Amino acid sequence: MKKKISAKYIFCNLDTILAAAALVMLIFITFFGVIARYIISKPFAWEEEIQLALIVWVTFLGGRWAFIAGSHPAIDMVVDMFPKKMQRTVDAIITAVSVFILLYVGWQGWKYVVQMFSNHRTSNILHIPYALIYIVLPLGCVLMSLQMIIQGWKEITDRTAPGEGEE
Repeated sequence: MKKKISAKYIFCNLDTILAAAALVMLIFITFFGVIARYIISKPFAWEEEIQLALIVWVTFLGGRWAFIAGSHPAIDMVVDMFPKKMQRTVDAIITAVSVFILLYVGWQGWKYVVQMFSNHRTSNILHIPYALIYIVLPLGCVLMSLQMIIQGWKEITDRTAPGEGEE
């Protein structure tokens, strides 16, 4: 049976969809850039600027999906050796520290974007505003923070309640 894709699904996964589209564009631009450079001997002057922008967008828009898919490195076996009550505490600490770091990086990224915007900095060849390229940094950090909070809450509440199942 075919699953119908709703507007809600698209909205909730818009960052992932944009990251996937940016990745596809990055692959095509790189592929055709190689052909232009080595086969036709006429490289694209603008290729590197677009690749930089797309890599930044793939990285920060795809970060939330990496949390969902469990692709970020974690050492769960160490936490699993602790008693259940301690596991919940460690999960809460890990979530809090991760969210703090992501929000700090996002704040610094926002300050960088504002600086690029106020100085009217643009790329050399295509004159793309750097603020447009890097605006995804604070956005991605906020989205990753929200996902980390959601997953951290699930981890904490999914573990056996204190006193249950203790050995």
